[in-house]
Amino acid sequence: MIVILTEESSMQVTLGILMRSQYPNLIEGLHWWVLKFNGKSDLEKNIPRKMQHWNIGDPLFIILRDNDGGDCKMLKARLADLASGNGKPYKVRVVCQELESWFLGDNKAVTKSYTECRFSNETAKYRDPDRLTNAAEELANLTGDFSKVQRASLIAPHLDPSLNRSRSFKLMFETLQQSLGRISPSSPSILKRRVK
Repeated sequence: MIVILTEESSMQVTLGILMRSQYPNLIEGLHWWVLKFNGKSDLEKNIPRKMQHWNIGDPLFIILRDNDGGDCKMLKARLADLASGNGKPYKVRVVCQELESWFLGDNKAVTKSYTECRFSNETAKYRDPDRLTNAAEELANLTGDFSKVQRASLIAPHLDPSLNRSRSFKLMFETLQQSLGRISPSSPSILKRRVK
C-alpha cells in the first residue's frame, strides 16, 4: 500500500484521477490512499502523527509538497526529518514549483480540457514548466478558470506521463511506478478504518 500525504485539495484530486486512470486494477483504500491537509503548515504538522498512528496494511508513505520558490534541498531535508523518526518507510517528493507546473508540462491535456486555450510546450516559456514561479497564475490566465480544484478535475484525466515536460511530474510518476511495483492487485482485502 502507498499512502500519499499532500497539502491541498487540487493535488488530492489530481493524484486520485491519475491513480485511477493509470492503475485501474488497484483499489483506493486498499492499495493506495491520497490524504490532503489544509496547506503546507498543516501537512508538516501532521506528518509525524499520521505516520506514527497509521495501522492499515504495510504502508510506504510518499510526502508531496509544493516548493513554491523555496530551497528544494532544505525543504526535502525538513520533510525527511519529520518523517524519519516514525519507523515506517517513506519517500519525499517536491513539486517544482507548484502543481500547475505539472499541467503546463502537458499542453495537450490543457487544450483538451479548455478548447479555446492555446499554448505550446515547444516555446521557450513552457518548455521547462518547473522553472515558472507563477504557474498557478499562468494557468488561470491561459484557461480563464480560477478554480484550482476545477482545473485539476478537468486536466488530470488527460495527463500523459510519457509526454509531460515537468521533471518533477516525471519523478513523481516514476516514484509511483516503483512503489506500486511491490503491490499485488490480488492482495487480501483490508477493511477501511479511520486513522487517528
